[in-house]
Amino acid sequence: MRSLFVVNPPARPGYTTERSQSAGIGVSRKLKPWEKDYLLLPAPDILLTAAVGEQCGLKTAILDLVLERLYGQKAVDFVVERIRRETGPEDEVWVCVRLSIPTMLPDLRFADQIKERLPHVRLFLIGTVIMATLDNWVGQTKADAVIYGEPEAVVGPMFQAEGDAWKRQKGVIDPRRYIPLTGDALYDGSAQSRFKDWVLVKNLAEIPFPAYHLLPLERYSPTGKTEDVATYVTASRGCPIGCTMCPYMLLEGRPLRISTADRVVDEIEYLNRNWGIHKIRFRDPNFGFNRKQVREILTKVIERKVKLHATVEVSLEVVDDDLIALMAKAGVHTITTGVETADEECMESIGQKIKVNDILAQKIALADSLGIHVYGTFVVGSPEESWETVEKTINYSKQLACECAFTVMTPFPGTPLYYRAIQEGLLDKEMTYEKWNSYTATVRSRFLTAEDLDLARLWARLELIIPYRINRARKYGVKELIKTHIKMLPRRLALIYVRARVAARRRRGSPIVNMPENMTKPIEKIPLAAKGE
Repeated sequence: MRSLFVVNPPARPGYTTERSQSAGIGVSRKLKPWEKDYLLLPAPDILLTAAVGEQCGLKTAILDLVLERLYGQKAVDFVVERIRRETGPEDEVWVCVRLSIPTMLPDLRFADQIKERLPHVRLFLIGTVIMATLDNWVGQTKADAVIYGEPEAVVGPMFQAEGDAWKRQKGVIDPRRYIPLTGDALYDGSAQSRFKDWVLVKNLAEIPFPAYHLLPLERYSPTGKTEDVATYVTASRGCPIGCTMCPYMLLEGRPLRISTADRVVDEIEYLNRNWGIHKIRFRDPNFGFNRKQVREILTKVIERKVKLHATVEVSLEVVDDDLIALMAKAGVHTITTGVETADEECMESIGQKIKVNDILAQKIALADSLGIHVYGTFVVGSPEESWETVEKTINYSKQLACECAFTVMTPFPGTPLYYRAIQEGLLDKEMTYEKWNSYTATVRSRFLTAEDLDLARLWARLELIIPYRINRARKYGVKELIKTHIKMLPRRLALIYVRARVAARRRRGSPIVNMPENMTKPIEKIPLAAKGE
């Protein structure tokens, strides 16, 4: 018998586990003392790897340690015992472990322990985090193979190869034969020459539906009913905009790869029909970029009476008003759009133009008027960031008809901003995986320390969340308004304290980091990932 076990490693205790975010690299936010963690479905590449395994005739199972809420040795025991129970000594057994950046080192240790306990299995690693971090850890892993690319583009030929030929398939790296970079070459951009070998799916319409049927979906539901499960659907990959800090254009490529409207709507209808699932988050980095495709998807959703309650991530400045209205009609209830900053230099630093902000304000107002909940996402911490630019962004965001969310600049390895930050002395030459979580400052700006940037993010968040929540409560009457004012009291007190700290830091000042001689905002041009297989 041939078997495949696809494993989602344990969560990071005390933190959210959002492994599908940031092009699958993952983000992780520390839970507040009163906050409960919440379950999300495993990242799409886990379900797609399982689906390809079934296509290739393997008896396939998904083991989600986040769902099981198991950690450490108990998590390893759970996987090992399940494999021993369901396979025999003569079976061909494949084990896939999925890596993410906030849990990178624990994930690798977890995989090693499985291989130590079950030396006969063929253990391989997947995850977009592999592209730009491989050289830093490949010499220590006990895995038999590392998948260098989108797994659904690689693992099919690997499963079907005869004998040891599976180790020589395109996109399959044998850790024992791979020669990693060392020393300064790990941080000077030398790895970029290898990025072009990252294998991508050429035709998204040809990949199978994710293996939803292998999950106990009701256990992911807050109500125990499958119709209340939220899941991911992908209509496109890649993003032509190419922001310098964004991992999507690095890991998915800048050319936009689109699926067909029928393939996308068929998957949503499949979820409707089999489990009543209609809460969808489109996992596209820029859902509205190809307006023709999106218009076709939404039109077919309406014509086929497919039930949809969707969240999309889109650069609203590229979407026309009619398409926003069509989104609302088809069932798009939430839009996340990157506003980033209100400072021109900071905006140019990440590869965008400040003039889009005026367009964004108009588009956000339109979406809000149509009943769409809009999240405007901002980032604090570009190399040019100062207390003045943070304040400018706060003042601008107060004018927008949306809920504003702030993260700190995270220079994910391999992105242009990562290499720039190292060259300018803003980022140390070390792999701080667990801190690259989008909520912990790991880089400083020329004017603010990492500690300042953590404080700046908190300041911005408190300045915006309090009036937003109160204004929203006002729509529901006096009782809700009074209740919200009471709930906001701790945040108001926190804001008073944070404002005082900001004022003190501004008076004290931070040492200015001078850029190296003859260097003016260097933006490394990275080679595009492979165009697809």
